[in-house]
Amino acid sequence: MEDSRYQKLHKHFLIIMLVVTVLILILLVLQYYMLIAVDTRYADITREFYMKNYVLIPTVIYTASYIVVWQMLDSPNIKSQWKDFATILYMWVLCTVVCFVGAESPVLYGSFAVPISLSTVYVRRWMCRVTEGLCLVTCAQYVGTAQLLPTCGDSIIVDVCTGMALLLLCCLCNEILMEYALENDGVILSHVSDNTRLEMRLQRDPMTGLYNHTAFYEYLDSLVRNRGEAPLTLAVVDIDDFKKVNDTYGHNMGDEVILNLSRVLQKWCGDSNYVCRYGGEEFSVIFPNVKVKDAAGMMNHALEEFRETEYEWLDGRITFSCGIFQMSSYTMTAEDFFKVADKMLYNAKHNGKNQCVSG
Repeated sequence: MEDSRYQKLHKHFLIIMLVVTVLILILLVLQYYMLIAVDTRYADITREFYMKNYVLIPTVIYTASYIVVWQMLDSPNIKSQWKDFATILYMWVLCTVVCFVGAESPVLYGSFAVPISLSTVYVRRWMCRVTEGLCLVTCAQYVGTAQLLPTCGDSIIVDVCTGMALLLLCCLCNEILMEYALENDGVILSHVSDNTRLEMRLQRDPMTGLYNHTAFYEYLDSLVRNRGEAPLTLAVVDIDDFKKVNDTYGHNMGDEVILNLSRVLQKWCGDSNYVCRYGGEEFSVIFPNVKVKDAAGMMNHALEEFRETEYEWLDGRITFSCGIFQMSSYTMTAEDFFKVADKMLYNAKHNGKNQCVSG
């Protein structure tokens, strides 16, 4: 189910966050030895107390969070949007723990701007709003709980308010960036949709909706070159005496026959195969991963239904001939492949038409 366009970002995120987490833990350890000699607030804190509350507990939280996020990103059963959100939540946990273990700078309170900014990358407004709310509420709660910390200073309220101001500024900038990202994303998606529709028109026969001459040879060539050990079978179809139908009953009636054959071939062969109209009354079906025996069975069912079709303007039946061949040589090109299947079609015509000949 992983269809996220940020799949590579997820992998980079795990590496970067592991490095950042380790660096934070190292800094927390060094902080004790650097500040104990110069900061009186640390004078009464024992090493055991500090290591337990300022290093061990954060390590447990970081490790548990990292494992959960790693499992989510690695799971094929979780939707991509929740994988995206997991990366943001991990950064929010990181910032929260840093602040609650004695951060004394408004810059650190403003570190919540990092997950807020990251939420813009994913171009999902709900994700951005939830992240902003989480970060602002966490920072606001710190105003009350910070007073309980042994390292709390007199200016803690001022520092936290300064951090809140930074966050609010970040949220404002984030909203502007989100609007810009959504606008551009919409333009890109529009262009992609237009290009997809154009590509479909270029690959489809306008009357039947089947793959056209160009698409047929492109797919056949690609499948021949990349087939590996899997079987690959080709069926070539030609409506019997179709010129008489056009000459006698008119091109409108001929179009009805062509549309009927298109429907029948699509019905019996179109689930996972390529049904093509590469000429006027000439059709083909490319069968990836299908053996010639199974392809012949589908084509005979199609022939039976096609010749049993009754037309109000016709006293009789219309049939088709078909040549079916399974590719057997690794040195065979797409052109050679088609020529052999076409020869099978010629044999079907020569032997009385209204039949499928396979080889």
